[in-house]
Amino acid sequence: MPVPVRLQLLELTLTQIATFAFPLVFAVVCGRTLGMHDYGVVSFYAALGGFLGMIIEFGFDWYGTREVARRRDDADHAHRTLWNITAAKLLLCATVASGCGALLLLLRPPGEEALMLASLAYLIGFALDAGWYARALEQTRLLLLVTTGVRLLGIALLLALVPRLATMESALAVYALVSLATSALTWFLLLRRGLARRAGLEADRIGQLLRGASAIVSGNVNGAMLTNGGIALLGLQADAATVGAASLALRVRMAGQAVQLPLQQFGFVRFARLAASAPDDALRFGRRLLAAMLAIGLTVGALAMLAAPHIVGYVFHREEPLAVALVLLLALSVPLQAVAALFGQQSLIAFGLERHYALVQTAATLLFCALLALLPRWVGASAYGWALLGADLLVLLLSGTVLACCRPGRAR
Repeated sequence: MPVPVRLQLLELTLTQIATFAFPLVFAVVCGRTLGMHDYGVVSFYAALGGFLGMIIEFGFDWYGTREVARRRDDADHAHRTLWNITAAKLLLCATVASGCGALLLLLRPPGEEALMLASLAYLIGFALDAGWYARALEQTRLLLLVTTGVRLLGIALLLALVPRLATMESALAVYALVSLATSALTWFLLLRRGLARRAGLEADRIGQLLRGASAIVSGNVNGAMLTNGGIALLGLQADAATVGAASLALRVRMAGQAVQLPLQQFGFVRFARLAASAPDDALRFGRRLLAAMLAIGLTVGALAMLAAPHIVGYVFHREEPLAVALVLLLALSVPLQAVAALFGQQSLIAFGLERHYALVQTAATLLFCALLALLPRWVGASAYGWALLGADLLVLLLSGTVLACCRPGRAR
């Protein structure tokens, strides 16, 4: 019996609450225990792992979801897609980790090797993640079970270990464990329920997947440059306290986005199906989705702005002006980013306009990096927030222009 849409949305909502509850609790526990400086160092490695994860993911989450959703009745195609995408991600993980590890040993201060190993473990878990496959099959309950169980365990470990040990290594070890446990449990349940069966690895198929997702990865990596990549970049040019303040603000924004993600993810699966067979229906569905996401984004952003001083005061034991300013700016960006994501990542990929998506995100990244370099002389250490706002606005404008100029029914 098909699961009702409202129940699927509820399960996805609870899944996203659990997903983003962990990094938010992580920020609070680490900020209060380690202080702004050491939390900044931990944030650098966490953000670097998140950014490198986008390279490893290579656009496969969106590409694979679209391919499986469009051919749900072809079980053999779904299984082959899952196994070959996982193999490709592991190969990318080995390549990225070896290259980045060598650079970190050269550029970072000595004594951070344990932090680097924890980041490597996180990347392995990220490469093995099969959550996209469960979403494509609309297995929302399985996702809820895995995400909630693992995140609750992670939060319990954070509360038990980090305040007691008060070390950066213990914090990042828990962060990595959550990534590995999520992937392991997802695979176990998929195999146990017969939703995934072993399929042979095919070099030609992996090459085809890499080519198909190549445009998406460019867009995704550029998109990640505005968030985790921006924090990592900030860690190379600013003091650790500024990195800590910016990371907390980003965590607040991500928590706000978590409220919208169930609608985004569920909407993309339906959007991809309609885009392939009925573009006009897809556009009508997109308009309803836009209204809902904008309403949610405005509400969440306003609440986050009101709570900004209280959040910063609780985490850092006092109202750090820089952290408050950055939380306010990133809360303001919540509705803006929601619309930008719908126009850009969701709509352009669903209609087969991956190259346009990549170009839009590349332009936004260039603007972000330019603003991050130029704005400090005028706005000081809050430049990260203003640069992110500018990049989100550019994504919205360019993506909307592409959608208006290209006829989705003819997209390839």
